[in-house]
Amino acid sequence: MSDNNTYAEYDNFMGRWSRQVASQFLDWIQPGQNLSWLDVGCGAGMLAQTVARNCAPSIVTGADPLEKSITAAKQHPDNKGIRFEVGDAQDLPFEDSTFDAVVSGLMIKFVPNKVKAIGEMKRVARPGSVIALYDWDMDSNMNTTRHFWGAVADIIPERMEDRATNRTPMTEIDSIAQIFEAASVTKVQQNTISFTTQFRDLEDYWQPITKNSQNVGRFYQTMTEDQRNAVRERLKQTLPFAKDGSISFESRAVAVKGLA
Repeated sequence: MSDNNTYAEYDNFMGRWSRQVASQFLDWIQPGQNLSWLDVGCGAGMLAQTVARNCAPSIVTGADPLEKSITAAKQHPDNKGIRFEVGDAQDLPFEDSTFDAVVSGLMIKFVPNKVKAIGEMKRVARPGSVIALYDWDMDSNMNTTRHFWGAVADIIPERMEDRATNRTPMTEIDSIAQIFEAASVTKVQQNTISFTTQFRDLEDYWQPITKNSQNVGRFYQTMTEDQRNAVRERLKQTLPFAKDGSISFESRAVAVKGLA
């Protein structure tokens, strides 16, 4: 897959929704201007872009363990002026007390040692500066892929065990604040962010979630053609269509912030 395709795949699947959450997330943080920022687990750069556009930073840096994501982020014009480096959240390649704000979007669920990752975010932040992250609200089933999984449960319930075995890891939302406190982050606060997920039509919903390399896309590759067709037909009945064929529904993320 080319670097441009890597960027476009993620942007169509999650990037466009992540940007909506990121704007509300940054408003909630209420950062100052002319700060140096680090986006941990930056992927193709959606949160870093929003910081650069909304927060008048002095510099924005993104770090991600996947070299293909960093390469795609570096080459995309939306990320002009942002610095990107390969780096694991559990062992960030930066000196102590380097950044004025350390943030992350949709990353923490993938990290094996979450307390260590938050501890690393704290280490590279200047004392008293903000540390914050957001992730989808999985606990209340308000994530953006819930209709797909609901159709799978209706049509091929026997496959749900496979989904549970191979799904993307989830972090219990209420535990994130506890992780911050375990990493000695102070003044920890939590917030729910709601936004409207909109699609032009069924195809605009179906293509991004099935043609990606994350959990839905991986599961889709294991489905038979008959199963795929049946699930798609079921979605015609269960998705909230408007009269013009468009689709919209509420999704939610949960954000946590504190001070280094």
